[in-house]
Amino acid sequence: MPSIEIEGAEVFEEELHGCNVTTVRIQSEQAAEKLGKPVGSYITIETGESLNEHTNVVDIGECLTEVLGRVMQPYYHGKLCVCGIGNGDLSADALGPEAVHNLPLKLLSEIGRDGNFWEVCSIVPGVAGTNNINTEVIVGGVVKAIGANCILLVDSLTTREPSRLFQSIQISTAGGLSPHLSGRDADWSALGIPVISLGIPMTIPLAAFSSHQDPDHKLFTSTEVQSVVVGAGRIIAYAILRMCWPLMSKAECFVFSGLNRNPIPNSLLLETEDKQPEPT
Repeated sequence: MPSIEIEGAEVFEEELHGCNVTTVRIQSEQAAEKLGKPVGSYITIETGESLNEHTNVVDIGECLTEVLGRVMQPYYHGKLCVCGIGNGDLSADALGPEAVHNLPLKLLSEIGRDGNFWEVCSIVPGVAGTNNINTEVIVGGVVKAIGANCILLVDSLTTREPSRLFQSIQISTAGGLSPHLSGRDADWSALGIPVISLGIPMTIPLAAFSSHQDPDHKLFTSTEVQSVVVGAGRIIAYAILRMCWPLMSKAECFVFSGLNRNPIPNSLLLETEDKQPEPT
């Protein structure tokens, strides 16, 4: 990406587990105003390939694990709520629900594994288009009721850069995301606790391919987007599990993140979890 030479902002690029990672840190209000973004860190992981259900979960998952660990470390030992934002019935908007459904949090709680958070829970709040309630209102009510200390939002994103479609993972410490399809600005700051957002571009405006601005703001996606959501959802779940429970092996997290689509009887899983081979 182009270098940023603005006082109060810095860019750091690195390679992690075969992925290119770019971190933009906006540290002052003056820099935030010039860049049109709130103060915070903006991290982009370039996967180097279009994600799908056949993507190697562990390779990209390990990169995301390391990046998430850096971002979430200040909130360790608190209570984390993972929120899967989006409409699970609409493929291009289903990333959040897919990722959360891949987290067997109740099972891990019953096993009693020690982790970086004293408790991890999740919610899929649905969308205002169905329930007529703004998503942040539902999340805020749950967060208050359970006493969460921080939130990790997972959602589908829109990009104007074709090279990022299905091929980048974006993380922000600057608060939450605006709803993917409605375009409404959600007020996540009203929740009063840190909100970290994680998303993958699943759509691109048709106007990005033409100088003509489409007044209907129509979005383009691929006929293969369902496969992208399945693969990306598992990668995100794998990374969240690895970040939250670092004592679990890669193989264990690989198995646990796939239980949603490939269920294994709990008794068998508990007997063999330490014997799982490392995925290649």
